[in-house]
Amino acid sequence: MSAPRVAYLLKKFPRLSETFVLNEILQQERLGTQVRVYARRPADDEPRHPEYARLLAPVEQVRSDDRMEPWLALFGHDAESHALLERFGGLVRELSGFRHERMPALFAEALVVLGRARAERVEHVHAHFATDSALVAMLVRDLGGPPYSVTAHAKDIYRSTVNPRLLSRLVARSSFTVTVCDANVRHLEGILEPEATAKVRRLYNGIDLESFHPRGVERDANHVLCVARLVEKKGFPVLVRALRMLADRGFEARATFVGEGEDRAKIEAEIARHGMGARIAMTGALDQQKVRELLARATVMALPCVVGEDGNRDALPTTLIESLAMGLPCISTPVVGIPEILDDGRCGVIVPEEDDAAVAQAIETLCTDAARRAELARLGRARAEQCFDGRASARELQGWFAESAARAAEASW
Repeated sequence: MSAPRVAYLLKKFPRLSETFVLNEILQQERLGTQVRVYARRPADDEPRHPEYARLLAPVEQVRSDDRMEPWLALFGHDAESHALLERFGGLVRELSGFRHERMPALFAEALVVLGRARAERVEHVHAHFATDSALVAMLVRDLGGPPYSVTAHAKDIYRSTVNPRLLSRLVARSSFTVTVCDANVRHLEGILEPEATAKVRRLYNGIDLESFHPRGVERDANHVLCVARLVEKKGFPVLVRALRMLADRGFEARATFVGEGEDRAKIEAEIARHGMGARIAMTGALDQQKVRELLARATVMALPCVVGEDGNRDALPTTLIESLAMGLPCISTPVVGIPEILDDGRCGVIVPEEDDAAVAQAIETLCTDAARRAELARLGRARAEQCFDGRASARELQGWFAESAARAAEASW
């Protein structure tokens, strides 16, 4: 089966916090998949990972600046335009019942993407996150374009704003829907209609194990690292309070928080409130090379994830997988897929959610027990090789892309 022509349809690309998307595309290119990237919005003004320079795929913004452009395809005089107009009208009638406030704009975007996909002979469209980009992919398919698939992650399936009926239609119409852990599969089975549930497949996000590997350098003493977006579900306030508890009992630890996000001011205020400014450094967002340098030198990775007030939560934090691969012992919580990363605590430490004292104790125990750290480093690397090899994940995903494209081609004969 030949490598398919696949378009990744994304809200923005590249994004510093979505390393898993860049890694996946690079692995697909490595396997020979012909990739294009359609970005619905301009990229943010932020650093770019060095790996981005390896990308071969053209990145095209598909949002039209011409208000008339999307609609011109509906006013042609040929049979194809007439069929498109008929499908368009039926879809508007059907989907208006979901009362999605951005649906008119998504229809316009879908017409632009449909035109690009046809012109570039795209055989399959893949979207990350079961949100607006995936809805555009669904509309493109329903309007006569190529088949699509979706990777569902966390906020797109757990937040209280998720519409299970619309999500069920999105998944049911897909060739397949990937989700990143078994916990997500169980959650989706509980909210999706049966036709949609049958389309769900679990595929762990993989990483480049050649780039993330133990360096053999001497690690810093009592250095706690946390690499994550500065948002509620990452649990930064828990970590700040745990570090304060350690300081109060005379244990000298320092921490580095890497990332940016909407809660930066809240986290800075929490650090100031507990008088931890001298012990906690906030670096902002860093590229992967700088993150790898920190992963190689830190003593432990602490990511005390929590479930947010709106239901949002982490499904499979990439930073924990990268830490395992680099032999950095991890401390986290039993939220969603984290036990799957840490093998239910066999290759990392799992503490209760929102438990400051348990986080503090885990940090002190690991920092003072070199033998335990060495054992976790060995087990963690083995776990990464067993479950999170990006090459293996890419091969499986490429096979699914090819099967989808082949079925669509057979149906058109």
